[in-house]
Amino acid sequence: MLPVYRQKDTLVHGLHPLTSLLLIACMLAAALLLDNPLHLALLAAGMLSLVLTAEVARECAVFLRLGLFMAALVLLINPLVNHQGTHVLVYGPRVPALGRLDITLEALAYGAVSGFRLLLVVAVFGLAGTILNPDELLSLLSRFSFRTSLSAALAVRLYPSMVAEAREIREVQLARGERLRGGGRWERARAHFPFWMALFQGSLDRAACIAESMSARGFGRGKATRRRRPFRGRDAVFAALSLLGLAGAVFLAAGGKGDYGFFPTLENPLRGFTPWEAALPALVFGGMALTGRCWKKWPWWRSRI
Repeated sequence: MLPVYRQKDTLVHGLHPLTSLLLIACMLAAALLLDNPLHLALLAAGMLSLVLTAEVARECAVFLRLGLFMAALVLLINPLVNHQGTHVLVYGPRVPALGRLDITLEALAYGAVSGFRLLLVVAVFGLAGTILNPDELLSLLSRFSFRTSLSAALAVRLYPSMVAEAREIREVQLARGERLRGGGRWERARAHFPFWMALFQGSLDRAACIAESMSARGFGRGKATRRRRPFRGRDAVFAALSLLGLAGAVFLAAGGKGDYGFFPTLENPLRGFTPWEAALPALVFGGMALTGRCWKKWPWWRSRI
């Protein structure tokens, strides 16, 4: 379930880490500020277009499954604990200290929208894990806390190799005919003990090799040099579109147009909905998708931004 980053030949993967962080922060803020289901649906459509532009649909599928599971839990639990609303769908029994467990249409809709918002938040963090280069991000953070960023960088680097080694050890055990499943708890623990010991020893060996390499290169004996990555035209385009989308979300939230009433009765989501509210996300995410498409297709455009 940890984010998996793979460098790809897309415009989104070539953004400056600060621009990527700004993009993720703006989408997360918009998902938390807006309550109208139409606004959240437009935000979801824009995020989907960004996922397709970055070509990370396969990587984000894991996070989407997790988000769908959490959204389903919210959808199921909320009507059982929230009994507000005037349209009763199911008259439940009366429980001491809890009252009558009625399921209302308004509580069901509130749970569905809350679960959908949670799904968007999980999707945003999943997208961040697939488009943010961990090396560049930790290099950026090293200007504020060098030792902490170094520890995080080593952990990020060692985790994939540990997973690969664990897969190889498990395949070797299965090839030797060792039973890793079945039996009681004590038998399963004894069968997995060599696996964990081999994985632990391999981790110690990798840590020793890294320590020797850092010592041989004179780590800590001089001033660290950092590679400065310049801002380019692509960063200016994505930063401007991200700030434009965030400004629209803040304006809607401050003016009350981004709110939506669930209780005591459901409001009409189209009431007060203006065309520019649909045109703004289309402009923001459409501009990102168009820029990425042109960058992918035309070498001239790629060389300019």
